[in-house]
Amino acid sequence: MNRKIKLTPSLFCGLVLGLFLSVVAFSQAAASIGLAIDSFRPMGGSFFSWRAGQSKEAVALFSNGSRNSSASAERFGRSVLEHAPLTPRSLWLIGKSMELRGEMPQARRAMLQAERISRRDGAVQLWLGADRLRNGEIASGLRHYDLLIRSDVEAANSVIPRMALIIASPEGRRYLAPYIRETNPWLLNLFQVAVTDLPRAAPLAQLLIDRRKKAPNGPNIEQVYNPLMNRLVSEGSYSLALRLYPLLPGTSSESLRNVSGTIKGELDTGYPPFIWNFPDSNAQGAEFVSVEGGGTGLDVFGAPGTVGVAGTKLIAPRANDVLFWSVKDRAGNLEGSATWSATCLIGSSVGKKVESANMFDANAPLNRTLKMSMPSGCQLVRLDLNVAGGIGRDPASVIIGDLDLRPNAKAN
Repeated sequence: MNRKIKLTPSLFCGLVLGLFLSVVAFSQAAASIGLAIDSFRPMGGSFFSWRAGQSKEAVALFSNGSRNSSASAERFGRSVLEHAPLTPRSLWLIGKSMELRGEMPQARRAMLQAERISRRDGAVQLWLGADRLRNGEIASGLRHYDLLIRSDVEAANSVIPRMALIIASPEGRRYLAPYIRETNPWLLNLFQVAVTDLPRAAPLAQLLIDRRKKAPNGPNIEQVYNPLMNRLVSEGSYSLALRLYPLLPGTSSESLRNVSGTIKGELDTGYPPFIWNFPDSNAQGAEFVSVEGGGTGLDVFGAPGTVGVAGTKLIAPRANDVLFWSVKDRAGNLEGSATWSATCLIGSSVGKKVESANMFDANAPLNRTLKMSMPSGCQLVRLDLNVAGGIGRDPASVIIGDLDLRPNAKAN
């Protein structure tokens, strides 16, 4: 039997209340997932997805950059401020719109007001940083970029290249100096971009030298210092390379005069070519080996029909320094050769080259001390081990021991 439901005042109120609560629940759910429904906008930030609307307007502003899109973005930003005032992104929309209209003072005021609300909005910090740098306010610009990267790590990809360019300027390096410390989370990223993208490596080296203390250390830092040293040498910035090397972590000033490859019984570590640099090649090369009588030597080879450098090292000789060595063993080929060459890179005899006798020659006795003078008046020398494989089936090879760089007065 059907019963007719009587619509009483209490039942009517209950239905209306239920409908209202359903709408409220739906609006909150929509806001939580970023669905912007304009009908809910007057209900405030808890019921309307301002973030979704802000993102939409920001994308339109960047994509079009027209007067219409800037006006739309400004209207939206002011609407957000009316219903939810603590929104720095809405102030950013207003400021960016003013910038597009050429109203820079008003845009700057809007951005500064946004920063006072929150310093963690990346878009605001990016705008303020770029604005400061345009006006030559480097210290302030870097401060904004630092805040941006710390609050939004992904933003580093857009900011770090701009900061790397600052290294090229002496004034810029002075302002960057406070950020060159091991505790800086974006330092490695900055160095990687600088050593890869800057036209020359010299400004980055100068930045580290000007600190007058050990360069920052940390995980993966060798990914920066290795290519930095190679670039300095390949670009001919020898003086900077010589000054920087002792400041790099894991280096020893003894490496600058060491030719044996070991220091106090341990393999000399650091960065080529201030430590021995051997090519990764099947044509010619060398490796460290133990030699009879103790110590470390070089096992050098050159494939038949090839000519090249089996090893290179930069050294900083003192006055009257002489290179000493002995030939421990050898297996030569017809027309094969193995010689030292010392080329001056810094000093009064720049470009002067000194070469040794052929170590495959019968006149070079085994297990006897041999020597070669360094170019006179030279503060930095490139020492090359040159090998010609000659004619034969097997590689030409020679084992060199007793390597030392010392004044001639101590010759045996």
